[in-house]
Amino acid sequence: MPSIVLIDAGGTIASKPDEQGVLVGHAGGVDVGTMLPTDVIRHHIYAGLSEDMRFADAMRIVKAISQAAASQVAGVVITHGTDTMEDVAFLADLYHGGDMPVLFTGAQRAPALPGYDGAANLRDALTVARDAGAHGAGVAIVFAGRILAARAATKQDSSAPDAFGPDSAVLGRVDERAVRWSARPLRRTALAAVMPEPAVHIVSLGLESGPEFIDALVRCGARGLVLEGFGRGNIPMRLISAVERAQTAGLLIGLATHCPLGGVAPTYESGARLADLGVIGAEDLNARKLRLLLAAALGGGSDTDQAAQVARSWLAR
Repeated sequence: MPSIVLIDAGGTIASKPDEQGVLVGHAGGVDVGTMLPTDVIRHHIYAGLSEDMRFADAMRIVKAISQAAASQVAGVVITHGTDTMEDVAFLADLYHGGDMPVLFTGAQRAPALPGYDGAANLRDALTVARDAGAHGAGVAIVFAGRILAARAATKQDSSAPDAFGPDSAVLGRVDERAVRWSARPLRRTALAAVMPEPAVHIVSLGLESGPEFIDALVRCGARGLVLEGFGRGNIPMRLISAVERAQTAGLLIGLATHCPLGGVAPTYESGARLADLGVIGAEDLNARKLRLLLAAALGGGSDTDQAAQVARSWLAR
């Protein structure tokens, strides 16, 4: 039977309490005890908590996934912190085009705490990695017995064991008895695995938001900007001129909505004006994932026009 590669990338599942009882990253990695099957090949890539990860750390995971795919293993499981699991899983999904399943999992409760959920989540992820139905499913998050597509999964609860949703992202369920698939993800052609551009930022809008943050990002040398607007992707009309200034400065600009479902569309005046300006609509991606798509498109020295073409092409497939 082909092997499973386990990539240990830190997070709560591998954390330890310090002298004050505060959870910190642990260089020893996940303590799997005796539960790890003999055919699992383990690699330790990152030891900290996931909020401290950088693109370079994420790309080491992407590289390890690519190497595992080239060696024709059955699947890859990544133990990862939940705070940025959805980000790194989506980034991996952008770059992974093969049929080998790639599954992220972790824990909401640390190993030293009552109710530790990491062991069950890891067991479930390994089970899914071996399941024939996972072949061709791309990148997913396995958590609290559910299998969720990386494109749509997001952390919705900061503390409960069933942290990830929404229900529309669920591809199936897994427990100690079986894996049961109920949907298949819509796969996209993989992007070239280049280092993403970090100077892409999110501006989340609220009542009476002004243009100052947009103008400040231009002054700071940002290369990209995602506006997290209202409803169908609406923004205050008074911000349109700031968006035009940012475009003139060469920024790649995208538009997402703060709503968890429904996506964006140029239905109202501001959204239609942004579409006319060539701002990239997120479709159903949230702001964090649209940021990652723009960052990946701008990576490798791509200019704004090239990156816009890559992002639009990916979204249109």
